[in-house]
Parts: sequence; C-alpha cells; structure tokens
Amino acid sequence: MIKQLEVSDESVVQLSQQCFEELRKIYHPTEMAKINKTREPGEWKCFGFYSGGALVAVVKAKLVDSELQISSLAVMPNFRRQGVARSLLKSTISHFQSVCSVSVWCVEQTGNVAIFIALGFKVVQRFDSDYFALANGETAIEVQLKQEVAA
Repeated sequence: MIKQLEVSDESVVQLSQQCFEELRKIYHPTEMAKINKTREPGEWKCFGFYSGGALVAVVKAKLVDSELQISSLAVMPNFRRQGVARSLLKSTISHFQSVCSVSVWCVEQTGNVAIFIALGFKVVQRFDSDYFALANGETAIEVQLKQEVAA
C-alpha cells in the first residue's frame, strides 16, 4: 500500500536516516548543502510504501512547472530489487497533474545512477559537486537523471 505522509513524520525521518546511513560511508553533505537545505521551501510531498503494515520505502517529490523533482528515495535493504522503488515512483507520479518529466539527482560514487537507469531514467548532466564531498575528502560527482512521462 502506498500513501501520502508528512515529510516530518517520525517514521519517514527514521527510515530515511537508516537508509542514508550506509551512503554516509561514501559521501556527506558540505556546509553549503546544509545552508541551502535550511532555505528550501516546504513544498515537498512525501509518499510511503507499506508492506505488512510497516513503512519500507519513502520518496519526496515536488512539481516545478511540468517537471516532477524526486528527492530522498529510500528503500529498506531487505525490500530492494523487488519493484518497490518502481511502484513507489509510479504511484508518486500519478499524484501530480501535468507532469511531463521526472528529475532526480544522485552522487555517482554510490552506484545509484545504475539503479535509476534501470528504472528508465537517462543521464542528462554530471559535474563536480559543491554540495557533497566523498568520505576520503575528494569531490563527489553529482548526476542528474531524467525520465519523460507519457501523456
């Protein structure tokens, strides 16, 4: 079951923290990213995927013009590679009107680019990040991927 949740819901925060904890071994946000996040308006909507009554995946999304921007897609490890992310994204897209494309950003060094490509996204740009640094101190590579949505 998929339902809309509050971004600040404690179960959303916990699941996101748990899933992103493994990524923090690879990269972390820079001070610039932390400052920018505090300026971010609260227009994000959150959607959760439940299995057996438990929240197992979440995603945040906001519509900017006709582009749906996706953020913080998190799936519990034991529910990965089972179509959960695909179902959650498809349902999330259906909650918004006038969506022509879906956009997501990720850090290349996490391996998540391949996941989004498998979900039908295409790489549109990549560059050295001002917002994320690798655990070893090197600059992370940010990748933007997009997917066109059939009318």
